[in-house]
Amino acid sequence: MRVGDEDILVLSVPLPKLRYPVGTTSAEHEIIDLVLHGLTAKEIAVERNASLRTVTTQLGTIFRKAHVNSQAELISVMTDDRKPEDG
Repeated sequence: MRVGDEDILVLSVPLPKLRYPVGTTSAEHEIIDLVLHGLTAKEIAVERNASLRTVTTQLGTIFRKAHVNSQAELISVMTDDRKPEDG
């Protein structure tokens, strides 16, 4: 593709299929989506017009349901394209 005087290469890669943890609610899905966009708990609180304590409590519930201990682990679990039985 040519942009102005520059030739650029455009790559297309498939996005990972997201698997929300079993038992999470639609509100929790919204929070997970914000985590996946790289927002911190404080930024999520601002985005959702909620207190930081509320968001950290909700994240704790999500972590428990996902069997993880951090946002980084949650992202890893959410973007893992292996089937659960693959290990």
